[in-house]
Amino acid sequence: MPLSNERSILLYNCFMRLKSVFPWFVILIVLAGSLHPAEKAGAASPGSNLAQSSGVTAYDLILAMNTLRVSNGLSALIEDPIVNAVAQNTADIMAANQMSWHIGDVRGRLAAAGYGGGATVWATENFAVGHMTLEAIMQVWSDPDHMRPATVPAYCHVGAGVAQAANGSTYYVLQAAYTSSHSCGPYTYPEGTAAPAGTMPVSQIIVPVQIATPDADGKIYHIVQAGQSLWSIAISYQVTIQDLEVWNNISRDTGLQIGQRLFIPSSNTEGYATPTPVGMVIASTPDADGQIVHTVQAYQTLTTIALAYEVSVDSILALNGWQLDWPLQIGQTLIISPGKVTPSATPRPLTPIEKLTPASDGNYYHIVQSGETLTWIASLYNVTVNDLMAWNNLNSASIIRPDQKLLLRVTPPATITPTQRPPTTTATITRTTPPPTVTRTPRPTASPTVAVTAAPDDQPNRPVLSGIILSLVAVAGLIVLGLSFRKKHQP
Repeated sequence: MPLSNERSILLYNCFMRLKSVFPWFVILIVLAGSLHPAEKAGAASPGSNLAQSSGVTAYDLILAMNTLRVSNGLSALIEDPIVNAVAQNTADIMAANQMSWHIGDVRGRLAAAGYGGGATVWATENFAVGHMTLEAIMQVWSDPDHMRPATVPAYCHVGAGVAQAANGSTYYVLQAAYTSSHSCGPYTYPEGTAAPAGTMPVSQIIVPVQIATPDADGKIYHIVQAGQSLWSIAISYQVTIQDLEVWNNISRDTGLQIGQRLFIPSSNTEGYATPTPVGMVIASTPDADGQIVHTVQAYQTLTTIALAYEVSVDSILALNGWQLDWPLQIGQTLIISPGKVTPSATPRPLTPIEKLTPASDGNYYHIVQSGETLTWIASLYNVTVNDLMAWNNLNSASIIRPDQKLLLRVTPPATITPTQRPPTTTATITRTTPPPTVTRTPRPTASPTVAVTAAPDDQPNRPVLSGIILSLVAVAGLIVLGLSFRKKHQP
């Protein structure tokens, strides 16, 4: 057979062999590829580990306050990255220490972070704590003091932060600020830089809620406009969403319709009960001994507690061993009145030596109990083991037994019998609980950044492993093909 024909036959046979093996080779590749997991559909944003998985976010707080501000005919506040960073830092500190009141000096903290570029800073701060909806938070902030960001034209910039405490409560913080050189005007960032990239601007398109006037019967009805929601209507009229649901037979899960007519209940509405103001102190009743103990709730301060019980702040501080600059904690108990019975002085416990009673021979003895050792007995009476063994003619190999009497060459000190003092009107209570330590987180710099550490992959070598497997499969396929070809052409 000519050489060219033989080569053609060999090539044809090789092709046919490869054609028969190729489907199995493809199946092996598919199986190897399945070992490498598919990539996630979308990468998490750098700050996803800091974002709120559910509930009210910092952006929600800013948008809600701007809604009220626009309703008052003012321009919306501009979100500022420095104010944002300080607000978040404040929320983190308050949550870490479960504080019941402000840290204080919000102006100083903003200025230290670089806000204002050296100009005098003016600022206000709102906070709320608990498991709260957005409308509940804005209801808490509905008084004149908390409504400054929405009613005072001078404020220009806004920031907010949200943090969760160890007890599960969430802290919400909103700060608004302006500078002495630019009252709600252009703001120059430190060193003449512009706003850092990535700042999410607050929408300036906000539909204000126009407050309706009572009709001839004194009832108030609101006509829903485009872009309005139950919470914005509830906040504007200083009622709750539940009030709107009950009095209008609607549900918050059902969207409002443009032109829908809503009845707005008020304190004059029959059957409408005004809820207890947030932060109001409800005085505790005395116990059987006349003692009054108050449990601190959110938004309560030493001043409001003292006013509620008609006592002085100094009296509360003295009774509880507390200082004015120590922050109160939610759930903390405070003694308001020690009661009518003046506690008598409690004598200190007697030491083991003071409890000894001399025997008939005038000596002191210890009766060994089950499980006791020479070392333990020596430490009980604050003597050395060598002295104890010498007093009783013992050595290191000696064994003591229960009910054995050990001689103690000790002289008990005289026991002081406390003299009963006449009753006094002032009770002295020793504070046993140390004050909470507020850990100050370093203040943010002019351009606050958030360091995000990426979580390590649980199997970082998966791509390399898959590549090795694919290579091994390919080599195995070629080997099988070669062996098959060689076997076919053996004589």
